[in-house]
Amino acid sequence: MAAPLILAIHEDSNANAALLRGTEIVAAVAEERLTRTRFQGGFPTRSVEAVLALAGVDIDAVDSVVAGNRTHFLPRLLGSGVLEGEHDLFGPLHKAWLFFQAGMAQGGVAARAAESLSAALLKRRFGRPVSLIDHHTAHAYTAYLTSGFPEALAVSVDNLGDGWSARIFRCRGGHCEVLWGSDAVRSPGQFYGEISQFLGFHVLLAGKVTGLAAHGDPRPAYSIMRKLIDLAPDGTSFTVSPVWTRSRRRGLYAELARFRKEDVAAAAQKRLEDVLVAFVRRGLRETGDRNIVLAGGVFANVLVNQRLWNLPEVDGIFIHPAMSDQGIAVGAALAHVAETVGAMPHPIPHAFLGPLYSEEEMGLALEEARLTAERCRDIDARIADLVVQGRTVARFTGRMEYGPRALGHRSILHHAKDPSVNTWLNDRLRRSEFMPFAPATLIDHAARCYEDFGKGAEHTARFMTITFRCTETMRRMSPAVVHLDGTARPQLVREEDDPGYHRILRIVLEKTGIPSIINTSFNMHQEPIVATPADAVRSFLQGRLDALALGPFLVVPPGA
Repeated sequence: MAAPLILAIHEDSNANAALLRGTEIVAAVAEERLTRTRFQGGFPTRSVEAVLALAGVDIDAVDSVVAGNRTHFLPRLLGSGVLEGEHDLFGPLHKAWLFFQAGMAQGGVAARAAESLSAALLKRRFGRPVSLIDHHTAHAYTAYLTSGFPEALAVSVDNLGDGWSARIFRCRGGHCEVLWGSDAVRSPGQFYGEISQFLGFHVLLAGKVTGLAAHGDPRPAYSIMRKLIDLAPDGTSFTVSPVWTRSRRRGLYAELARFRKEDVAAAAQKRLEDVLVAFVRRGLRETGDRNIVLAGGVFANVLVNQRLWNLPEVDGIFIHPAMSDQGIAVGAALAHVAETVGAMPHPIPHAFLGPLYSEEEMGLALEEARLTAERCRDIDARIADLVVQGRTVARFTGRMEYGPRALGHRSILHHAKDPSVNTWLNDRLRRSEFMPFAPATLIDHAARCYEDFGKGAEHTARFMTITFRCTETMRRMSPAVVHLDGTARPQLVREEDDPGYHRILRIVLEKTGIPSIINTSFNMHQEPIVATPADAVRSFLQGRLDALALGPFLVVPPGA
């Protein structure tokens, strides 16, 4: 019997769609890549079209339609719209939604009514019943079923979803059993998002707080952070300061204004790590598990992930490549399969699940921009030579990556010897970043480069989801990718994942003795990662980069 074909969607911020054949992920796309509006919310119209087109099927060929989020009916009422102010975590609209969602966690009539309304709205859109999957259950299944661990503790933590901000699951035999959680009001994601907003960053760009933290001292402001969030006495949920009266200009935040931004960021980062370590340890004690699998936007925080990996109770760790809500559609489909026909965990083979563009489309984009290109017989060797020469090369090839990380198919590459690259390249790309660029490293050289790398983390490190302490050799060879705290967030590259990318690194190693290069996402500031050849050409020109490798075509402007 053929495996069922499942179309899955996620509405809300970071809208996305996925198509699965059983547990095989055929295609997965975030709406922002196609609309070019960062964090695009609402119904993922273009993503649905894209995943169906990639599979060469229409909606009638789909056996089941599923959706993440049981009770988030507002995005379904708004279509492709987004409520004004939904990302102002201090605003009354968001706080009202927070408390409403916390009420959903209690179940009862209101939760059943919200779920019924969601189901009715989706049935009207698709013309057939749509199965609804709990938000954190979707996160848990993405992490567990793509980890390869037969048994694991799954932890999902974000701002909020279906009434909860965090949930812990015992995972056995292909199923995730929820143990406990913390409601939407008592939220680590809300805490860290508020700090991000307080420091002047967009709430969905809280990774800037992580980078800024390395420049500060956590001690001066830490006592205030303890008042903002703590672990409940039984360790199964969190406690927070009163939400309705919380303001960025009064109370605890007025006290934080006395400190340097760097110290505030450092204190917030340490507090997030401390409460999550305690929360996860409680789950490990309960279940006896030695493997942890993580998803939810909070686990985009690679320092939190490293701290959890370094726990003596943990033997293995996996963070799903699309740990944010960009993974909800995939998770909803995986949960549906697990709960209907059954499924077992297998390592996700790669994250190249997005659209693919033809050479003709690439050539047309170059023609329209009036760029002169050479069609190379060995484009990977040419890229490697340019990197060795100190050139900055934008690489566009194959299917687009799934999740928030560029993994070589939509990447900007440069050698890792010059720390000043973090200043001048970010300036060209109009980015204001505090973390250095990340390295792509040949996987068979990982132990030479990273001190705490070991068996149990190599799978997740392929997707740039965790930091490791750098060896002295790595710090000397590749200072451009080593953070102030001595860590780096690598992508470990295997030949079977991307033979061309692996060959680029191998040639660089042969010519320089260095097994790593810089890999940063191919996009301008406040834009999503490029999706189409036209996007790539535009970002290449705006970023004033040295070379563009667009499929087999190489563009090197005169004088570059």
